[in-house]
Amino acid sequence: MKLLKSVALGSAAAIVMMSGAQAADLPGAEPVEYVKVCDAYGAGFFYIPGTDTCLQIGGLVRFELTGVADRHGDDDDASRTGFRTRTRLWFDARTDTEYGALRTFVRMQFQKDSGSPGSLGQTTGLDGDDFLFDQAYVQFAGLTAGVTDSFWDFKPYPTFAIPFVSDRTLPALAYTAKFGDVSASVSLEDKTYRYRESANAQPNAGQTMPDIVANLRVKQGWGEAQLSGVASRINPMKNFADPITGERGGDNGWGWGVQAGFKLNLPTANTSDAKGDFLWAQAAYTDGVGLSYNGVGDQNFGSGRTQNIANFNLQRDYLLIGGETEKTRAFSANLGVLHYWSPKWRSALHATYIDVDYRRVDADWRTGALIGNLIWTPVKKLDIGAELSYINNMKKSQVAYKGTSDDDAFVGRLRVQRDF
Repeated sequence: MKLLKSVALGSAAAIVMMSGAQAADLPGAEPVEYVKVCDAYGAGFFYIPGTDTCLQIGGLVRFELTGVADRHGDDDDASRTGFRTRTRLWFDARTDTEYGALRTFVRMQFQKDSGSPGSLGQTTGLDGDDFLFDQAYVQFAGLTAGVTDSFWDFKPYPTFAIPFVSDRTLPALAYTAKFGDVSASVSLEDKTYRYRESANAQPNAGQTMPDIVANLRVKQGWGEAQLSGVASRINPMKNFADPITGERGGDNGWGWGVQAGFKLNLPTANTSDAKGDFLWAQAAYTDGVGLSYNGVGDQNFGSGRTQNIANFNLQRDYLLIGGETEKTRAFSANLGVLHYWSPKWRSALHATYIDVDYRRVDADWRTGALIGNLIWTPVKKLDIGAELSYINNMKKSQVAYKGTSDDDAFVGRLRVQRDF
């Protein structure tokens, strides 16, 4: 037995030695380099092999089914449903330098909408400002260059529906200075991305200059707050007839706007993953810079080709009247709260309001809405939720509605979303 055991061990040793010698003779053999975790920028980052750059990859898949029941006039009831499927995939690459982190961020988006009488069946979002990629920018030493969130926006709203608050990604060149928990930014932003549709762009002789946006922001343990301002150059085309007034001409000028908002973290014992209850409030006043700065046209309560009844109101940044440019004034306000009933259940309640003033034309309108939802998270990063919105046109644009009675609508939405 001992002799047999010795022979077996000797044979095994010989095979190992021969295999090692043959492996050593293989040309081009290199040591395996395993992916290493990068903890310098938070969870989910890893080093790209062979570099000192950290990369995070993430994304989501979202499905929505939306139903709308609205009333146009006393007896004209309408209802419709729509579907939307959206997917996002993002890449966040960061490298430490002597000037701080060098960051490149790309977020790709694909979307398909279908449903709604009168539509062309289905769309893939090819005509949107966020198809294929809705963000792609570089950040270095305070500089931000590329397609990113507008530096005007302050949007930690807790609902599926976008309330009357700006929610835009657009080309921008910005600089941000940080002083501890406080930051100050100034940005040159592409104003053509603020037009809701081509009809709103026609009175402008191209983009003579980008919008000038600035903000002051603070973020601490209690929450965050932001003050934003914008100045926009108005340049009507001299040979263009205003579709509302029929007049031509109009003087050049400047539009402006200001916005303030805060998010207050609330104490709760029902949270997980560092999430918690919060209260969010925001208000904005604009004078001629564009209604998108108040959130008009940023999808609002529609989804899957359903429509927001506020879209039937007149939506123009200014009108040409008596050879003058009459700037549109608008005020919008929001108040919302998010509460976790348990680590797996949360809900939000939100109120939103907008008042649009056209001064010398009987086209003013006001709209408000109440939004509530309930969301179940059975496992981490999976949300299944339902939301109900009630929208009311408190005052309607007589140019668009021709004196019909006030309209209101109920919008219900089901959403399933998986983040990864």
